[in-house]
Amino acid sequence: MSMVKLAAKIMRAQMGYHDGKRIATQRSAGGVTVREFRYVDDGDEMHLLNLYRPEGVDGKLPLVFDIHGGAWVYGDKELNRLYCEYIASQGFAVVGISYRLLPDTDLGGQIADVFAAAAFTRAHAEEWGADCDEVMLTGDSAGAHLSALSYCVGQNPALGELYGVGELPLGVKCMVLSHGVCEVHKLLLDKNGKPVAAAAGAQRLMDKMMFGKKPKSSPFYAKSALSEVADGVEFPPVMLIGCDRDIYLQHTLILREFFAKRAPRLLFHFVEGDAGKRLGHVYNIMRPEWEESERANQLSLHFFRTHADD
Repeated sequence: MSMVKLAAKIMRAQMGYHDGKRIATQRSAGGVTVREFRYVDDGDEMHLLNLYRPEGVDGKLPLVFDIHGGAWVYGDKELNRLYCEYIASQGFAVVGISYRLLPDTDLGGQIADVFAAAAFTRAHAEEWGADCDEVMLTGDSAGAHLSALSYCVGQNPALGELYGVGELPLGVKCMVLSHGVCEVHKLLLDKNGKPVAAAAGAQRLMDKMMFGKKPKSSPFYAKSALSEVADGVEFPPVMLIGCDRDIYLQHTLILREFFAKRAPRLLFHFVEGDAGKRLGHVYNIMRPEWEESERANQLSLHFFRTHADD
């Protein structure tokens, strides 16, 4: 087994262990229907998505399109199930997708999966009662990166050609990025925003997972961090969710500065000090039942409603 595959196996085992303990303490709030669909007919178990709708509600609903996190190497559509159920219970159609993981594919393959899932959603939206012209595009951690990168790729024909996709077939009214990790060439940063020297080996492994044995030879390498793909992109309103106990805090601060210059509106929801003493990375996704999470998620839905009819 190669070092890259071994590293991915270890990461999946570690994250799976902690998620298993968390999930054992949680219960679905109910009141939501969940249907599973295959968005690419190739038998790959990662080419699946879930559609969530509130029970007893007919008609077309605004759509939340969710991309889970997991360091690009871990998770599937079930990872964010409780979050998606909560959002759907508030009167929304929600699509939560799986996508192929590193190193089973590369970054280009993951972007292709996002676009394939979006195209499938658009094709079936009428029968699902999902409004693909009123969309909140959301993701957490690595999923925030895939969300923002997909949006940029769909806005730029040259990037679309590079990644082998066209326009993103969703009418994105806003983006909500939770604890986003979007600068992929410098994943672990110190309090001054500088790469942690001790993490250089881990960064090299992640580069190989994402881009192949010779990362800088990949056509995607120099067009993968959000800062590398933003030129000429007209961003929608953006909401950022973060907290001061997030291990990837510096990325949230980078994103705040980034979108303050580029988004027509930026809402920055950040919890710090004693108010956030039990919070950590992607708390609002992993623990939607917490009061702090409900506050963040309700703010995101209000943000969406505010811009849905613009």
